Amino acid sequence: MKKLVFLHGWVNKYIINKDKNIEEFYQDLLSELKKYFEVHFVILPGFSNNPEPLKEYFLDDYVEYVKNYVELNKLNNFYLMGHSFGGQIACKFAYLYPEKVAKLILYNAACIRKESIKQKLLKPFRKIGQFIFKIFPFLKKAVYKFLTGSTYYLQLSPIMQKTYQNVIKEDLTPLLEKIKVQTIIIWGAKDRITPLWQGKLIKKLIPDSQIFINNSGDHNFHKKNPKFIIGILKSI
Repeated sequence: MKKLVFLHGWVNKYIINKDKNIEEFYQDLLSELKKYFEVHFVILPGFSNNPEPLKEYFLDDYVEYVKNYVELNKLNNFYLMGHSFGGQIACKFAYLYPEKVAKLILYNAACIRKESIKQKLLKPFRKIGQFIFKIFPFLKKAVYKFLTGSTYYLQLSPIMQKTYQNVIKEDLTPLLEKIKVQTIIIWGAKDRITPLWQGKLIKKLIPDSQIFINNSGDHNFHKKNPKFIIGILKSI
């Protein structure tokens, strides 16, 4: 049976709630994948019961963690699948260690970290906001809730907040055309976190790649429609 290493996304509630297993977020997809692959689900440092790093991590630290995992488990010539943040890790891993990866599978992968026009416009106001939050700390929670729909980020430890800021700053666009591993790109057309244009750009830049688009899919469409993903992967 073919081996598949699965890297999960950045889901804040599984950093905050250490007693919850992030595998449950992918339960239906993993159940289907296990019919066709020997699945190795990697719980990354800081998530669920895997302790937070002692110092802030950068993307390369997560890449090296995965490298140590596959070496410890004697995995070679495996399929490497990553969702969202996990796709960002998988992409850089495949660039650095192509000899270990049979195929790269990017599912709504956060490889492209470009500032939006909205973010650029808000940048001059960030320092003002930080000053206001110091005077009126109760406003911070309300502002985060309004901008992101969640206050989970504020509940993260300082190390995980810094780690998050580190990884979202690393744009992998310059590396994509250098990836030599055959790549399958799976994307939701209605994804608002990693919009479809990013998936199409990844397809354009990675030489040996294919893209499959779920027209009704959002960022986490595996929860509603895992069979779309399985239909693509079961025959590769």
